[in-house]
Amino acid sequence: MAACSARPADAFSHESTNSMARFQNRDELLFSIKSVKKYAPWVRHIYVVTNCQLPAQLVGDERVSRVSHEAIFPDPSVLPSFNSRAIEANLHRIDGLSEQFLYFNDDVFLCRPVKCADFFSPEGKVYVFPSKHDMPYDKVGVLSPFEHGALNACRLIIEDTGYVPRKRLHHAPYCLVRSSMEEIERRYQPLIDNTRKHKFRHNSDIPLATTMHAYYSVAHQRGEVRDIPCRYVDIGDPLFLFLVHRYSPLRRGKYMVFCMNEITEIRRFSSLRDRVVDHVLQEMFGD
Repeated sequence: MAACSARPADAFSHESTNSMARFQNRDELLFSIKSVKKYAPWVRHIYVVTNCQLPAQLVGDERVSRVSHEAIFPDPSVLPSFNSRAIEANLHRIDGLSEQFLYFNDDVFLCRPVKCADFFSPEGKVYVFPSKHDMPYDKVGVLSPFEHGALNACRLIIEDTGYVPRKRLHHAPYCLVRSSMEEIERRYQPLIDNTRKHKFRHNSDIPLATTMHAYYSVAHQRGEVRDIPCRYVDIGDPLFLFLVHRYSPLRRGKYMVFCMNEITEIRRFSSLRDRVVDHVLQEMFGD
């Protein structure tokens, strides 16, 4: 999923909301799609939900379709939207979408061969990939909109089912079922509609396609918690070069999937880091 750049005009309490890092583009979308084609050739079709045009290399590709925000938002008057939570609340409305599908953010990449069975059980259950990080139920201090969204979903699930999600999810592909998303939308219609109205991430958002769908599925015995070999790479990390060099565990195939992005704007050696990112992605997924 991709969005053109814009900065929010409102003042927010957390720096990650209005950081330009959220709109940085290094052609991650193109390389993410290349990683799917390389390591998951069984994927029949790729829908790119975006308010921009497709990268030139994807134009004319019969396996890739551009889906505009106008095509999936039930109320187009709320557009434009730069809120991933609002956009993902409409993914199940994509025309032609399969009942079972995978949702990738554009900074998520496969890095070794995968099978459909790595994401869905033979009975049709979705696999849910928790990280080692606890849900911030008792966190003191300012929460990010990301954390607020996860907690909003968890509290709804706890209230309705008694199931308590313990961990935040990995930055990995999200395994989704279209009919389950429709069910969640019907059950929490006002909250989902409210999320769709927010142009930028808001503390009251419900992350329908991520935390909400994952743990709702587990709570209703339609999902199963599983491990996934996954690595999160922060481009702004002082150790970034060591995480992505040619002989690092990432490059030697230790992980099935990785996410590479930055949370806040990089202020030191940003040009060098951009060149390294391009070099790594070209080496891993270039033609």
